[in-house]
Amino acid sequence: MKSMEVLEKALALLAHKDLDGFIALLSDDCVIVKDDGEVLARGTEQLRQFYLPIFGEQADMKIELGDIFSTGSVIAAREVNRDMVVDGVTKDLDTVWIYKVINDKIAYMHVFTPDQDSSETLDSLTS
Repeated sequence: MKSMEVLEKALALLAHKDLDGFIALLSDDCVIVKDDGEVLARGTEQLRQFYLPIFGEQADMKIELGDIFSTGSVIAAREVNRDMVVDGVTKDLDTVWIYKVINDKIAYMHVFTPDQDSSETLDSLTS
């Protein structure tokens, strides 16, 4: 499977709220890193805990892909998370993600947020 196909499949599983299918697309040692270098989650169990609130509590959230650049196993994508509920308020979150796909699994994710408010919104979703 090409790297973009892996990402598209992951986003489809997220849209269908299939947490187990989504986690199966991540390598066992996959890591998510924030723009400042903070590790948000590493490994299957931490990733499951990280994504559990997103899959369980964000029923109306949709992810739209904007600009995408792919070179081999690396993908850079602008993602807009629409209709997220944060502290009872519906909002959109605009982020840029860098993915590394190895052996048909996402092995690395690095999220960049445009400002402190967006960074705090991302934190509040998963804490």
